[in-house]
Amino acid sequence: METLIVACNTIRNELEKAARECECPYGIEWVDSGLHLVPESLRRRLQEELDKISGVQRVVLAFGYCGHSVLGLKTGDYQLIIPRVNDCISLLLGSEEERERCCQKGGIYFLTKGWLEEEVNIWNEYQDVLERFGAERTERVYQRILAHYKFLGLIDTGAYELEPLLPNVREIASTLKLELLVLKGSDQYLKRMLTGPWTDEQFVIIPPHTTIEFAHLRLDQAGQPSALQGIS
Repeated sequence: METLIVACNTIRNELEKAARECECPYGIEWVDSGLHLVPESLRRRLQEELDKISGVQRVVLAFGYCGHSVLGLKTGDYQLIIPRVNDCISLLLGSEEERERCCQKGGIYFLTKGWLEEEVNIWNEYQDVLERFGAERTERVYQRILAHYKFLGLIDTGAYELEPLLPNVREIASTLKLELLVLKGSDQYLKRMLTGPWTDEQFVIIPPHTTIEFAHLRLDQAGQPSALQGIS
């Protein structure tokens, strides 16, 4: 086997659809999505997965930087390819530029079916805080948490019907005092990730037996995009 995909389970619906449509011949190993909240835990889990891999020339990591969880990962006897995006939202919208365009009128808290089905998500967390602390305190807490958000954005990825999701999403938006948006997704980045070409502008290419550093991701030591290297 030449190439293996290691992917986030949150985007399973979208990635499986893209793989079918582009007839991707590579195997996919799925990683639990609930680890995103703690970057160090996600990093350890990803490293465990990478350490098990042998007999391939290339591993495509279907994750974004995810809070810099990919920093410090070490490759084995294979090349590692990572999308040059902050997280999976940009993969589902088609580019970092499209994500930025969507947010020009205000901050967006993005949702998909995959995120709604996670055991840990914003709605489950809200219900837990409400049960523990009551409505008044919960409202104050979420006013602070969501201070920079204006919209709740449901991404129409084309991988499933949106209609069954809308009642729940409308309730979430109303409760959190966010304006609901339905955003058109794109699978072009996903398909390019599955089939190549893996260009330096859109993907981080890590050689075998290499530890990922800030420079590979075009970040400075503070974790920001490097002005010297530019942003793709």
